[in-house]
Order: sequence, then C-alpha cells, then structure tokens
Amino acid sequence: MAAALAGSILTAGHTLAAPNVTPIPAPVPIVPGTVPGPSYCWLDVRLFNTLRLGPVPFCRRHLRYRPGALECYQFLDQVCATAFPNSGWVQSRSPISTQVIVCPAGPDPPVCRALDLPALP
Repeated sequence: MAAALAGSILTAGHTLAAPNVTPIPAPVPIVPGTVPGPSYCWLDVRLFNTLRLGPVPFCRRHLRYRPGALECYQFLDQVCATAFPNSGWVQSRSPISTQVIVCPAGPDPPVCRALDLPALP
C-alpha cells in the first residue's frame, strides 16, 4: 500500500508541473550612466506631407492661399539621434526657429497646425 501511495504522489506531482512552458526573460535594467547622450545632432527643415504634392518644406497660415503674401511659415528643427541599449537608435526633434516666408506661386501648401504658429500681435 505504501508503494501505491508513493506512486500516486509521484504521478500527481508530475501532472501538476506545466510542460512546455517557455520561461519569460527578466527585463534588462538600464543603469544610470550607461545610456549615452545624443550621439549626433543636425538641423533639419520640418516637412509637411500632402497627398497631392508629397513632402513640402513650408505651410500656410490661412485657408485662403495667396501667392506672394507673407503668410507661409518654415520651421527649423534640431534632430538628435540617441543610442539606447535595449531599443537601438531613437530620434528626437526640438523646434529651433520659425521663419515667415513669401508664399511661392504654385499649388496650395498644407495649412499649418495651430500649435506650431506664433501668436498674432
């Protein structure tokens, strides 16, 4: 009887174990000081994507487009590429300047986002 009891305990213990369980790797902690700062930075003109024209390097303030008017804006951003050990290279953009330019003749550019435009006097 003791042998039968020991056999049933071993069998029960075997069925409780989960077969084919893939262990989940522990996350790799990022230790302060191991993530480098921006590796390199450059200045870039912000592009606005349009369906008809593709990327355009400026936008317009008003819905009505008037070529020759000082109502178009061009934005200059600083782009930095930073290396992270777990995710690779990450790019970040920071606005540097906003320039008012003469709206060129041609197809209508996209309308600027209200958040990007400077306040009117």
